[in-house]
Amino acid sequence: AFQQADGTTSRKYGGTGLGLSISREIARLLGGELQVRSKPGEGSTFTLYVPIAAVESATASAPGAPARYDNSGAVVPTALPTGFEVSDDRDDIGKDPFVLIVEDDPTFASILLDAAHDAGLKGVVSTAGAGTLAMARKLQPTAITLDLGLSDIDGFVLLDLLKHDPQTSHVPIHVISGVDRSRSVIGMGAFGVTEKPAERAELVRVFTSLREHAQAHKPARKKVPTAAPASRPVPELAGAKVLIVDDDIRNIFSLTSVLESYDVEVLHAEGGREGIEILEQTDGVDAALIDIMMPEMDGYETMQQIRQRPALAELPLIAVTAKAMKGDRQKCLDAGASDYIAKPVDIELLLALLRVWVARSREATAAMPAEAAE
Repeated sequence: AFQQADGTTSRKYGGTGLGLSISREIARLLGGELQVRSKPGEGSTFTLYVPIAAVESATASAPGAPARYDNSGAVVPTALPTGFEVSDDRDDIGKDPFVLIVEDDPTFASILLDAAHDAGLKGVVSTAGAGTLAMARKLQPTAITLDLGLSDIDGFVLLDLLKHDPQTSHVPIHVISGVDRSRSVIGMGAFGVTEKPAERAELVRVFTSLREHAQAHKPARKKVPTAAPASRPVPELAGAKVLIVDDDIRNIFSLTSVLESYDVEVLHAEGGREGIEILEQTDGVDAALIDIMMPEMDGYETMQQIRQRPALAELPLIAVTAKAMKGDRQKCLDAGASDYIAKPVDIELLLALLRVWVARSREATAAMPAEAAE
């Protein structure tokens, strides 16, 4: 496979060689080949050979050069997660009321499903946060229960996504979680909160309450819009100050254009060291978006350096990376990131991340004078 001589995240030039690999496969399908000659410090020469006339008897590619169709890159989850470890009612919902149970612990998910059945509700289980919004849009559940301590996405961010999406905002969401600060979700629009561990009888009461609420209100099923909706105002971000650290000016421009449309003040830096200098010299930055793949000082080192500075130790840092491999989110968190978003950036997810982390940043800033007074 084609690859750069420098394979580190701090390399000067971007690109993984994927385009060249695709071009080579196309050349082979045409009966030709793609060759490369490269010398460090001098340059590269690419030569494409293709036949000028087709041979009718040729029904397959040349021996020794079979076309390859296997995907050796990142595994990206589908909109509707597969591989469920809990047998639920997804194939037998019909028109009956049902609850979408978002819980990554299969054992506790089974307990919740049984409690839902006792309360007269059917249940569909989502054992991962990724894809939950798409599932909720598609299935339109009667209610949702949500664990905040999900392994692949911050539960607070997922709650924010669900409550700000026009197709799911009407669905009551009851948080069942053991995560600290779970009580704050009421202000984010949660229907109620139950802290783990919870007794079976208490869980049955939760689902009964959700069923009775649904029967009393019976909201009309939301239809999927045929056209993209106009951007909605985001008052929670008005006046926020966000730093973007990215070596690609195109990414800076596109993200700045989006954020400024929501009245966000955007600062930018084209490298890790410059980003750190801006943070040290600028007061009131609410959050920073840090690209991982940058020359000289990559995003991992940038975040580690930021965390070593006491004044910036609590600043929300959102890692932005083109990699979508399993474990990348945890690697970013270990380096000091507060959260993580993959490229291409999903704007709705980015807005949810910023709403949650800007709110936390402002809460922390407001609490500092009170602590100093004590």
